[in-house]
Amino acid sequence: MSGRSLWKYVPPAGPVLSLALIGLLLLSALLYYRAVKIQRFLEPALAISRPRNEFAESINLIFQKEFGAESIMGIKVRTSSLVIKKSLLFSDNGALKAPARTVLRKLARVFLTLLEDERTRPNISLVLINARFPSEWTRSSNAAERMKIQRMVGSVQDSLFNAEPELGRRYSAYFVAAAQPTFPNDRNIEVIELRIVPSELLHIEVLQKLMKYAY
Repeated sequence: MSGRSLWKYVPPAGPVLSLALIGLLLLSALLYYRAVKIQRFLEPALAISRPRNEFAESINLIFQKEFGAESIMGIKVRTSSLVIKKSLLFSDNGALKAPARTVLRKLARVFLTLLEDERTRPNISLVLINARFPSEWTRSSNAAERMKIQRMVGSVQDSLFNAEPELGRRYSAYFVAAAQPTFPNDRNIEVIELRIVPSELLHIEVLQKLMKYAY
């Protein structure tokens, strides 16, 4: 069979190119549809997380300005809270250590900066100074532990206000010191947490960002 006769079995180039183009168009449409679905899924998730992430970022920036970018032994910065080991602040008898005043002075400046800023203050409902104590069976031992821990968190609050008098004079209503009972094996017994409780305005901002995805 001659080579020339084989060409009659080869389909014309025009239809082949047309089919290839149609296949590419279908593939492009499918990829575009999947991309739109992924985008519609991710946008609400980003809308939910963005206000809280921006708020947490502002806290981290102010904290780094006071303490530096490197991590500090005994202090952890979380999304909206600062966790401090009790041993960093208090001696075994519950007295405030002298070096702790430097830490608390810097923390007071952090909270004063947050509360003075008109962009972040509306997003703050409370600053909860919280420490836990092991709950025992007897009422008397619970009362003793609760009073001990309440004195500790109260001492932290007073030290913040003494370090920055403007903080206590203008923003004391934002601060709450609390002793919380917990299980004896709770690892958080060894720490004091200063948690920023977000206000309703932060939740409203999240809902406003989600409104456009409701339809």
